[in-house]
Amino acid sequence: MKTDWNPSVLDLHRFTQLEGVWQDATPLSKLSRVLEACLDQPGLAERSCQWTLSGELRTMAGQSQAWLHLTAQVTLSQQCQRCLEPMDIPVQVDRWFRLVADEATALAEDDAAEEDLLAMDLEFNAWSLLEDDVLLAMPLVPRHDACHAPLSAALEDDLPHPFAALASLKAPKQ
Repeated sequence: MKTDWNPSVLDLHRFTQLEGVWQDATPLSKLSRVLEACLDQPGLAERSCQWTLSGELRTMAGQSQAWLHLTAQVTLSQQCQRCLEPMDIPVQVDRWFRLVADEATALAEDDAAEEDLLAMDLEFNAWSLLEDDVLLAMPLVPRHDACHAPLSAALEDDLPHPFAALASLKAPKQ
């Protein structure tokens, strides 16, 4: 039985029925949206995102349900928002998705479900799922645990402060 999976056009029904597994080390150059969200550093596009997508069937209340499990690890370059220096950030993804019949079912069940829902698709793009989840796992405000903010140029100069003259206009306290 053929088990060579194509992550660009993945038949989710067959993938979960056969409990398929796809493992890859994908260069960031293939994950363009992730690369765009990173600080441009030499060699960044060649860094690999190690990821695994696996499918399984679970029986719950006598009913068979299809699930996907995505794990990924990658180190991305970001700019620290405190010191503005480049920094490497390890990003990890570990998410489960329950597959449902279609988008309408996913929307109807989304509020009540604790797990993430995906619509069953015969031509599912696993690359897009990987990119979406890596982007979601990136920190909103990247910063070092401990860093020193650069001194402002205004603090280093001996220039007069723009509002210092106003102090002389202030009425003395009585």
